[in-house]
Amino acid sequence: MLNTDPLRPVHQERPDPGTGSRTSLPVHYPVFVISSRHEMEQVILSQGNRFLALSMESAGNSFGIPWWLEITETQKHQSILDCGGSPAIARQALDAGIGWAVCRIGAAQFRALETYDRYRGRILTTRPPSSPRHNLREHAHDSL
Repeated sequence: MLNTDPLRPVHQERPDPGTGSRTSLPVHYPVFVISSRHEMEQVILSQGNRFLALSMESAGNSFGIPWWLEITETQKHQSILDCGGSPAIARQALDAGIGWAVCRIGAAQFRALETYDRYRGRILTTRPPSSPRHNLREHAHDSL
């Protein structure tokens, strides 16, 4: 006999399963948080082109893609733009040639973006860990 009691607990599968976090990158370079062209030049001088540039948190929403392209210039393909919660900005960033985009979105939006081959593996759901900045300084008291 079916239980038709309207007060019974309804067991429902979560309609939008979590995606887990994705922070793995296909390259094993140090990641440095960059906020200006000057910082980018300093990192290039100390690291060559064997690093990934990571924007500040939600910089894609705050400053936009043109700002990040100006900072990263020829290194854009080795950079990560944090787009906050905007899948539209993440798509535009990837279309502009930026290597990866951090985008804190729901599972359904993530799956939709991942259906495009051009975006698969290039959308990170959390920020990757960054290398300590003191590695870039000649002296402990130097600032970038």
